[in-house]
Amino acid sequence: MNRRAQSRSSGWFLGSAAALIVLILLTQLPGASAPRGYLKGALAPLAVVTSGLLDWAGGGLAVMRDAGRLQSEDDRLSAENAALRRQVAELQAQGAENAELRKALGFQKSYGRRLLPTQVIGRAPDGLTRSLTIARGRTDGLQVGMVVVSGAGLVGRLSEVGERTATVKTLVDAESRVNVYTSKSGLEGTVIGEGGPLGMEVLPKPGVVVAPGEWALTSGIGGLFPRGILVAQVAQFHRRDSATLEQADLAPAVDFAAISMVMVLADFHPIAP
Repeated sequence: MNRRAQSRSSGWFLGSAAALIVLILLTQLPGASAPRGYLKGALAPLAVVTSGLLDWAGGGLAVMRDAGRLQSEDDRLSAENAALRRQVAELQAQGAENAELRKALGFQKSYGRRLLPTQVIGRAPDGLTRSLTIARGRTDGLQVGMVVVSGAGLVGRLSEVGERTATVKTLVDAESRVNVYTSKSGLEGTVIGEGGPLGMEVLPKPGVVVAPGEWALTSGIGGLFPRGILVAQVAQFHRRDSATLEQADLAPAVDFAAISMVMVLADFHPIAP
């Protein structure tokens, strides 16, 4: 399009130049004073129009060139912006994974057990089941019943083991039961999964009350879990003086909606129920 506009502009320019040359030649002929005046008057509007068209064409070409440069610059900036957004997202994801790995290493050092780290590669769509799929299986030595943790605390137990993957029944599963004790009051109880929130049935002791903020840890009773793994924090305690069991509402130590890496306790073998 730019070339066609340039060609038209050149044609107008050559035509105007030729007309002006003819005018000059005619004005030099003897006795051409009258025609000279006539031609000047006739060609003056043409010269004005031609000059205006040339200016318009030149200005249009400049505008088109500027628009092309601006579009190219806008495309470049858009591409750079998209690349920066992608880099930020990747760095954030790497930071989250690195934080989980640091927690896992800290857990391993403090708890003193051999851990097998693995990624979470699937989640059950059923809100009550609340299971996870991990990228380890029989080829890695996994067995049904093995305990799964994260850097924050207890995740659950292996309920199914395939060749290269395994299913974790999480702490918040509706069928989950974990024997625990409270960190300050020392009361024993059972944490019950309810498909999301956690409840705890507590064996009461006279004059002993569980305070909000206390932690519940695995007691080891029953042999399914080793003692001392962080399970949940007490949010509210319901005291009943005449009740056989008292109730507490808990907040899980692990964020099950965001967890992406877990660890299997490779050196703990639970007692078969």
